[in-house]
Amino acid sequence: MTDSDKEVQYLEDIEEHTIHCGEVEVTADEIVEFAEQFDPLPIHTDPDTAAESRYGGLIASGYHTLSLSVRLLVDAVRSRRAIVAGLGIDDVRWHAPVRPGDTITIETTILGTRPSKSDPSAGIVHERITARKRDGTEVLTLENHELVERRDDETDSGAPDSSADIDR
Repeated sequence: MTDSDKEVQYLEDIEEHTIHCGEVEVTADEIVEFAEQFDPLPIHTDPDTAAESRYGGLIASGYHTLSLSVRLLVDAVRSRRAIVAGLGIDDVRWHAPVRPGDTITIETTILGTRPSKSDPSAGIVHERITARKRDGTEVLTLENHELVERRDDETDSGAPDSSADIDR
């Protein structure tokens, strides 16, 4: 990793474009382990019961797919951003099941940025996140909003007292 790779990205550095965040293979053991802890439905935890379901076999919890997506986003993009907080996730959609052996790829498309109306030291990044199988089938889409520090805060008003004061 070069020094420029380690530079913090402020709101002003984030441009509208698409970023490939990587890929991950999903295994049966990981599907069951995640589901046993967080989403213990038989279609995620019991291969025999799942085989008799409408899915014809084990499938990953949508929240597992979402969590894998977040990890790849953090590794590829967010770990360098001057993130203050996540503001919300909209329009989460699970389009197709993720099965053992599937490899999913994650990309994020920056749809826009703007200064915060309530906090002059920060701004809002709006992005669309997509997870696809290798064959191009979309398995997850969502829109994300996050609060990111601005590089040049020329005001001296400070940050709002609470996250309730932060506009989306």
